[in-house]
Amino acid sequence: MSLHKWRTRAVLFLTVLFAVLGTRTALAHEGRDVGDYNFVVGFINEPAVEGMLNGVSLRVTSMNEEDHDHDAGMDMGDDMAMDDGVAMGIDLVSHGGVFVDEVASGAHYEFTFDHNFEDLNVPFHAHPLETQGSIVIGASNPAADEVVVEIHANGFKPAMLMIKTGTTVKFENHMSEPTVVMSGPLGEVEAPEGETPKNVVLGITTLQVEVTHVASSVSQVMDLVESFGNPGSYKAEFIPTSPGPYNFRFFGEIDGQAVDESFESSNTTFDEVTPATEIQFPVQLAAPRETENAARGALDAANEAGTEATDATSSASTATLLGTVALILGVLGLVLGGLAFQRSGKKA
Repeated sequence: MSLHKWRTRAVLFLTVLFAVLGTRTALAHEGRDVGDYNFVVGFINEPAVEGMLNGVSLRVTSMNEEDHDHDAGMDMGDDMAMDDGVAMGIDLVSHGGVFVDEVASGAHYEFTFDHNFEDLNVPFHAHPLETQGSIVIGASNPAADEVVVEIHANGFKPAMLMIKTGTTVKFENHMSEPTVVMSGPLGEVEAPEGETPKNVVLGITTLQVEVTHVASSVSQVMDLVESFGNPGSYKAEFIPTSPGPYNFRFFGEIDGQAVDESFESSNTTFDEVTPATEIQFPVQLAAPRETENAARGALDAANEAGTEATDATSSASTATLLGTVALILGVLGLVLGGLAFQRSGKKA
């Protein structure tokens, strides 16, 4: 077995193992076609927790036939080599590297695995499910024109498929809400060293993201940078300081195509930011925003009390001044009265 094939199987095994153990690194992303490209969007780390370093995660793949022709069947040319039965250039480890589609409640999505997938193990998952399935394609597997995978709230039925090349897998959504089904493991896994999947889009420098905290409507425009070791992936790091849903609006252009597309966290897309208290143990600490609000409230109360004290002092000073003036006028009145009495006595 070649080093490449061993490494690929090892990566797939580890990602399946992490999924079974309940790992929650980058579990929920939203995939959507944007013109000639497919965007897969979410937080870099999920669950996203308030006060912890995180950011926008974006993966861009081309939908052009010459770059991304999985459905029609890819011809093995000079840029698609075979290494011991493994098709170089088929992206098995990225979100939506082979297929991605939003499936409405009661609807389905189909994908046919042609001869280029011979002897491959294709992981897949759906959002917002936190479970993973696997499709093993091999010559000795049972023959069938179509195999159905039912998507339920508690997982896939079946979660493991053994098929031959040429088989169509039909993903049926049996939930009451839409879901996004896509290839790739639950967690982000870097592509094997030295390999770049054929359909990823590299070197995007004309695209930015506007991040908005939905509840407060506070927004900030951020630059996207390529993720090291993960071709076609871009990120904009920040620390979410308030829980709740966030909106990521991507704008600019890719190879001359204008882009203005928004993605918002929800139950069917990518995770909302979770309050830090939900994962704190054994003592729940106040969030920085709560401490800041409490300090601001105390400062406002102190300022108000100071203002009232100043007003009271001012009033007291005024009263003292008026009392002093009244006393002086009273004394002056007595003096003038005495003088007037003395003058009247002399005349008598």
